[in-house]
Amino acid sequence: MAGTTLRPSLAPGGLAGTNIGPGRPPSPSSVNSYRVSAVVERLTGHALLGNRSDTIEFFKLCLSLARGIDYAVANNEVPNKAQDLPLLLKQVCQRKKDNFLQAAIMVLMLSVKNACKIGWFSEKESEELIILANEIGSSFCILGNINAGPSNSPSTIKQIMERFYPRMRMGQILASLEVKPGYGAYVIDFQILKTTVHSPEEKIRLFVAQTDSIETSACIICPPQVSFLLNGKGVDRRTTVLMDSGPQLPTNVTTMLKYGTNLLQAVGQFNGHYIIAVAFVSVMSSPDTPVPPDYVQPAVASVDPDSDIIEGPSRISLRCPIRYAMVVA
Repeated sequence: MAGTTLRPSLAPGGLAGTNIGPGRPPSPSSVNSYRVSAVVERLTGHALLGNRSDTIEFFKLCLSLARGIDYAVANNEVPNKAQDLPLLLKQVCQRKKDNFLQAAIMVLMLSVKNACKIGWFSEKESEELIILANEIGSSFCILGNINAGPSNSPSTIKQIMERFYPRMRMGQILASLEVKPGYGAYVIDFQILKTTVHSPEEKIRLFVAQTDSIETSACIICPPQVSFLLNGKGVDRRTTVLMDSGPQLPTNVTTMLKYGTNLLQAVGQFNGHYIIAVAFVSVMSSPDTPVPPDYVQPAVASVDPDSDIIEGPSRISLRCPIRYAMVVA
């Protein structure tokens, strides 16, 4: 992906010594296909044993298969064992009530959803697998009004960008969601492919804005009691541990992302209706860039001395159930 520092979702070098073909070193794609086949065989054995199988190894195999699927999807490839996956995945999901395995199965099914979207399986199989993935995902998050995948910029985002970020241009939106007031734990997964077309000047940014009123720069203040995480890591100055109290520019999150499946989480108390998006954004550096006549310079908000006081002795622990990352507020 030109112009970015995204990292591949799988480093197949762990099997670099595998003798897949005579005469020359195996390609990364061959190594990944071999790896997926090996993991599928091991998981099939665990599925036959049911609850008597090694739970820890089952957990690791789910994550390994997810990485293999991510790598293949990102490179527009289909592993040799893809046709064996639907039946195996249904067997794997039978253990979704195991608290220890839930997170690993969730990660695996997120990757499978993206394989479904690009035609790995038949229409019927894809529909069944997506239903399974959504059932498991519902135990971790609120689905809300979610739009995953490439889309055109919603009109509300366009209005906010023109009014408060006149020197920024939003391109392809990778994922977006709308949330309502109140406490919520929202999760959305999205794909970044190596074939994704964008200009070298564009960076991937996190856009957050309150839509109840977009007339003042208060709409681009991050909700103060909400933490935003990408792939299990807190977004800089957008968590309850460290947050700017005033209006913010869309945050550059390019280095937090990878080819394949990525995961955005928004957890906490929302004080209004918000729209959240991950998108390619370019910055126009020319001082001659025309500024809209109704442009409003974002005001610097005063810091409330009580804004970071935690009432009472309790601490809220936000543990990401997908990546096992921790944010403590």
